[in-house]
Amino acid sequence: MKRLFSLKPNNSSDKGYTLVELIVSMTLTALLATAVVSVMSPAGRVFKQIQTLSRAQIVADMVVDALREECADTYINDYTSVRIVDATPDANGDSVMLTSLINITDDSASSGNVLIIRKSDGYCESLYTCFAITPADYLDVKSRDYLFKNSNGITSRAIYRLFDSTGSNPLPEASQGYLHFGYYQCGRTNVTLPYSGSTKKVAWIYPAIRYDYTNPFSVGAYNGYTVKVTFKNLTFTPAPGETRNATDMKYIERPESVTAVVEVYHCSYANQATETPVYTREVLLLFAEDTTL
Repeated sequence: MKRLFSLKPNNSSDKGYTLVELIVSMTLTALLATAVVSVMSPAGRVFKQIQTLSRAQIVADMVVDALREECADTYINDYTSVRIVDATPDANGDSVMLTSLINITDDSASSGNVLIIRKSDGYCESLYTCFAITPADYLDVKSRDYLFKNSNGITSRAIYRLFDSTGSNPLPEASQGYLHFGYYQCGRTNVTLPYSGSTKKVAWIYPAIRYDYTNPFSVGAYNGYTVKVTFKNLTFTPAPGETRNATDMKYIERPESVTAVVEVYHCSYANQATETPVYTREVLLLFAEDTTL
């Protein structure tokens, strides 16, 4: 009977790896893996940096568009219609900024962290990222808001959406490092100035009474970033029909433009002073033409 199976090992086909061959193979594999990692690691860092920069640019574009829209909707009637204020933030919201307005004479600061623009004959608006909106600000608005007191808390005021139902706990949107718009009823303290041998009255923004606060974007729109906005180079142009001369100087001029510097940080506002901005953008903001003629 023919044998179908053989128990004799086939040494020629069952030959394995020697220890030396295994060690050499493992060594080559390790070298190859090290080479791949060394190549991929810088590429990964570059990709992350590009991604971080791209997101920061989107945040800067978002802020710039909001600033442009507000400045294009100004109420220009004399050279005091736009002011730059430089004020150090403190724990009392924008009170230090309002206090600094008392000292405005006929010139704004040359550069600063707040831009104040007139929105109508009796109201002005502040644009800033440096001051937090505090419970004191909330209560100041609420104390004059008859809608809030007589409609069970239902109101159209924007500031109430930046706090919890009690008004004692501000939401993240009220923190520093996010673009804030503050609205104020502004006084019309007319000041007489020399004007072509006669006189001209201009209306200071101060005194200002808190009216409302709002943010154009929620915290989520910033994608983990905070921003810092500063203003500089406020320029003027003669009013329609006027020419610049040594006698009248800026008293017949109207604000024309201002430069805004937007810095985007990948940290909290409190740490901006020790961090380097991820992205910086400088833009020119134009104001409306004279709206009183």
